[in-house]
Amino acid sequence: MKLPACWRNLGSVVTVVTLVGLAPPLVQTARAQSQALRASAAAEDEIRSATMRFYVALNSALHSDLDPLSALWSHRQDVSNLSAVGGRAAGWNEVYADFQNMARLYPYGRIAPRDIIVVAGTDMGYSVCTETGQLRSPEGPMVSFNQRATNVFRLEEGKWKMIHHHADASSNGPQGATR
Repeated sequence: MKLPACWRNLGSVVTVVTLVGLAPPLVQTARAQSQALRASAAAEDEIRSATMRFYVALNSALHSDLDPLSALWSHRQDVSNLSAVGGRAAGWNEVYADFQNMARLYPYGRIAPRDIIVVAGTDMGYSVCTETGQLRSPEGPMVSFNQRATNVFRLEEGKWKMIHHHADASSNGPQGATR
């Protein structure tokens, strides 16, 4: 049985009104998702930049200037450092002392990140990479190395501050230092 034209038109009107009513929430959801993606991409870029600044600061520390490293790290008591040579530093004072000791033991070395992967949240994020470089061994000659590293950052007062660094011997190829 065929419906009268007035009922078919009413059905069309109801459908259009329903779709128009749904449009603002759908548009708002799409906008929110787009903004979240842009914010996430921006946070990833900021964490990648903070990671690169960490390695610049670490190399400055190896040349006796710990100020850039101090500026990059959070100074709160929940920070930590697990270096590839062993040991654990917890709290800003221990972490700073750990880097002072590293600068004293391995002067004029260099460390660079490669193959950086970044994950970002709204107020925390991390990077993982391979650290490559050379450090002066306690015996005197420079020693080359590759090691895995994880760097954790927290957003503090609008700046990404490092709160944890962990490096260990790479599982790819020779372990730790090579000559």
